Amino acid sequence: MSATSLVLPAGMFSTKEQEQVRDLIQKFSNQQLQWLAGYLTGLQHSNQQLLQLINRIPVTQESITTEPLGGQDSITVLYGSKSGNSKKVAKSLHDKLIARGFTAVLQDMNQYQPNRLKEEKWLLVVVSTHGEGDPPPAAEDLHAFINGRKAPALKDTRYAVLALGDKSYASYCQTGKDFDTRLAALQASRILERVEADVDYEETAEVWIDTVVARLQETFSGSVLKTAANKQGITTNGAATHKPAIHYSRKNPFKSIVLEKVQLNGRGSAKETYHVELSLEDSGLSYQPGDTVGLWVENEKSLVDGLIAFKKWDPNSIIIYKDTPLTLFDYLQQKAELTTVSGSFLSAYVPYINDPADAHALKNILADKQSLSSFVYGRDIWDILQEFPASITIEELTTVLLPLQPRLYSIASSFQAHPDEVHITVGRVQYKNKNRIHRGVASNFIADNLEAGKEVNLFIETNESFRLPEDGDTPVIMVGPGTGIAPFRAFVEERAETGATGINWLIFGDQHFSTDFLYQTEWQRFIKQGTLTRMNTAFSRDGRNKLYVQHRMQQNAPELFKWLELGAHFYVCGDAKRMAKDVKQTLINIIQQEGKLSSEDAHEYVKQLIKKGRYQEDVY
Repeated sequence: MSATSLVLPAGMFSTKEQEQVRDLIQKFSNQQLQWLAGYLTGLQHSNQQLLQLINRIPVTQESITTEPLGGQDSITVLYGSKSGNSKKVAKSLHDKLIARGFTAVLQDMNQYQPNRLKEEKWLLVVVSTHGEGDPPPAAEDLHAFINGRKAPALKDTRYAVLALGDKSYASYCQTGKDFDTRLAALQASRILERVEADVDYEETAEVWIDTVVARLQETFSGSVLKTAANKQGITTNGAATHKPAIHYSRKNPFKSIVLEKVQLNGRGSAKETYHVELSLEDSGLSYQPGDTVGLWVENEKSLVDGLIAFKKWDPNSIIIYKDTPLTLFDYLQQKAELTTVSGSFLSAYVPYINDPADAHALKNILADKQSLSSFVYGRDIWDILQEFPASITIEELTTVLLPLQPRLYSIASSFQAHPDEVHITVGRVQYKNKNRIHRGVASNFIADNLEAGKEVNLFIETNESFRLPEDGDTPVIMVGPGTGIAPFRAFVEERAETGATGINWLIFGDQHFSTDFLYQTEWQRFIKQGTLTRMNTAFSRDGRNKLYVQHRMQQNAPELFKWLELGAHFYVCGDAKRMAKDVKQTLINIIQQEGKLSSEDAHEYVKQLIKKGRYQEDVY
């Protein structure tokens, strides 16, 4: 970037100020300009007004990262993300490194060439875990590469891994563990031990970032870097000098008013599905189609009562939880995760089990990923206490139970269509297991407790990996059975509001046409308006043979493949264990059949769709 190529925003600077800026820049070398550009970018978290100015100046990524400062090696910050959390952490780390004079490259695993690994000197990895211990789609290729025979020796590579995960899943942070273990096996050297972060990842991630930066500063004789940063008013620990703006988040949720709750199923349906509208008025919160809303709820009273009675404990006994006195009942209802069994809980519970044979059996289950996933499915904490009796006190139980987590729901509305509101689609979850009725914590809380005028604490979580195409002319295919329809209501509303001209195809499935056609009148209106170009339905219990969304896909294979060839984006939302896998395999079969491809080429076709962001899933 030269002084002559610098175009300053009209009206922001006087003629004299423009001359002063140009004169100052002319005195800098290219290397100094590179450092300054990176430093200004790194200030984005500590000076928003300055960032707004920087964003109007054409600074390219190449101008930040092409030439090492002081002869140092470039640092690669590599992220594998699904919802966008890993990307946010990686970008924060990258910006902090740039601000301190390091040369750093921010790289999405989805775009990373695996053969570059052997050239890396410094590798900082931030990666999440998807589903039951699988890598997120963006990380699949690199994960497979480092675990394959072609992975190179990395004797000259130094690295660190931050693993993001959710302790409520059996295989907590498994992908991060895989990367850390495999990089070490390839003879790379750790800068520091792997750090694992639960869903409340922000504080853990910030500490990890500061630790990594400090370690690098020490390694690179960081006094020069620290001095350069300090002269610009940055503290050595990266703390901003201003008080951050207050915003609503997972830890600081917004108290929302329920505007409306409507049951979507007709009389006689075996299901209970609710459309819930929540107020965002005066919150400052907004969202995009594809994002999720998190709700903080409480455990059902009958579950808490039953568990306490089973253990013969006093519900009014006082315990100390995070330095706060609570009755046992309040702790179990408001703070403890009771409806989800995780590997983390089971590992912590094993030492308390009375029978050594039971403890050994549970250890064997924990040692096998598939056995663990199968074992925890459908069970809750009460089931475990019954199946594996243990001499465990109330105080000990509080140390092994995980904290109750918010439940996330796909947003079923467009902010453009419903400003200051967020809508969700919730199906009541209840089933019989071990001769007892089990109920989903959030769906039953919503069904039984949330009525118009009631309050609920919520926050918005972005999901960058489930987004409408930027080009409104792009065709869209949406597959969403049951409550998986939710984000596609948001998609179609958004395209209607923005005047997008791309054609839209919705494939929806449920049990019965007469009782379970969710949002039927709305879809009919969108079809009449022309916003929804095509809709196919699959009602599994209306005919002699069960009919699912993947069957409708296969029946319309030629047209579906034609849409893909026209550049359509393909979206799936709903059950991850069966539906999403069946839909993906059906799509591969259709591509092989209609494209006259080999099985291998059809798989590669879908892999490329994923890489290009044209195949996206929001599954659970």
